[in-house]
Amino acid sequence: MSEVAVEKQNQISFLRVLKAIGPAIVVASVVLGPGSILSNSKVGATYGFDMIWVLGLASLFMALTVFLAAVLGISYEKSPFTEIAQRLGRPFTILTGLVFFLITSCFQFTNNLAIIAVVNIASGDQAPGSFFAQYGATIVIILVNLGLVWALYGSSAPYQFIEKLMMLMVGIMLVGFIANLLVVQPPLGEVALGLIPQLPAGGDIVMVLGMFATTYSIAGAFYQIYGVREKKWTRDDLANGIVDSIVGIMVLGGISFVIMVTSATVLRGSNVETVTDVAKQLNPLIGPRAEWMFCIGLAAGAFSSLLVNALIGGTALSDSLGLPASVNDSPVKLFTVAGLAIGMGVAIVINWLNLPTVNLIVTAQALTVVGVPLLAFAMLFLSIHLPKSLLKVSACAIASCALVIALVLSGRMVLILVEKLSQ
Repeated sequence: MSEVAVEKQNQISFLRVLKAIGPAIVVASVVLGPGSILSNSKVGATYGFDMIWVLGLASLFMALTVFLAAVLGISYEKSPFTEIAQRLGRPFTILTGLVFFLITSCFQFTNNLAIIAVVNIASGDQAPGSFFAQYGATIVIILVNLGLVWALYGSSAPYQFIEKLMMLMVGIMLVGFIANLLVVQPPLGEVALGLIPQLPAGGDIVMVLGMFATTYSIAGAFYQIYGVREKKWTRDDLANGIVDSIVGIMVLGGISFVIMVTSATVLRGSNVETVTDVAKQLNPLIGPRAEWMFCIGLAAGAFSSLLVNALIGGTALSDSLGLPASVNDSPVKLFTVAGLAIGMGVAIVINWLNLPTVNLIVTAQALTVVGVPLLAFAMLFLSIHLPKSLLKVSACAIASCALVIALVLSGRMVLILVEKLSQ
């Protein structure tokens, strides 16, 4: 083969890889919200490098589950909840859709809280009684959500627009956090030891569950089914699904890893309670401006997941009710706006009450694991009804693991909540 032909073939292969990347990046962008950033930072500061193996395990399961969702999306002619409703009835899909919507709403208000936290830091130099100090965060968060509504209704191809925007936001986070990691120079030996499974005694299991839930998001993975349908992928695009899943979750796991290792190197043993505390991990890079740089990354994470997260809940709820489930359809847009409004309203109230932002975000992420078994069961049910093939065996195995993990996480979280309520 001539050099020209080889070069052309390499270009085609590279373009194919670029073309394959998309739906899983959207999933990664919604998972890489402020909850993930803050949870990984707090775990790194508390446990050092000891929980890296948990992050690796969560990323592995996430990649497998995202690929499973891609397989389900290209294997069924109808939408997932339509397929389930034909076999289990509409009441089950409505229940699952409502749970899905509530889970995404829980993530949604944490995204808004992160933006409010950034605005509050920006207004820190303002006089306490000034207009901006009192109402700046509320005004900004309302304008942001109105802008997202405009983007949703104003774009002729909303999914393609969202896909490109998410790639940009994820790219900003990736470059910023990796640059910081190179400067702090973590001890590679200790990082390697963090890959060995171990559970430190006396730790805050809620914090670890929150971190695991932000990385292994079954709700986020479930949306991959709709993502590949928006791309109109077929079984011929299965290779694209593999590439997409690997690249998307490598980005998700990679950024989470960088954040945790950086925090473990700089903040280990520190008491992380506010966004300012977490921002200190950037001090080795730019000194006192670390807080601002972290806020830029935090804002990018919030923006990257704010609209997509509401879109996930809106799409699932619309589909569960038997309504159209495409981004271009009016019911999906209506429910998406409802999700945006709920997240914005709850965040504004929490800001007015001056509740601690970081602890609320981490706890909210952990609470989401209570509802995910329904989503895991839905994926297992769809896997069981795939046509007989080796792919079906793999799909059922992955879905079964997802359900077991969801049940274990949920059971543990329920016990923790019962213990706290009984005190």
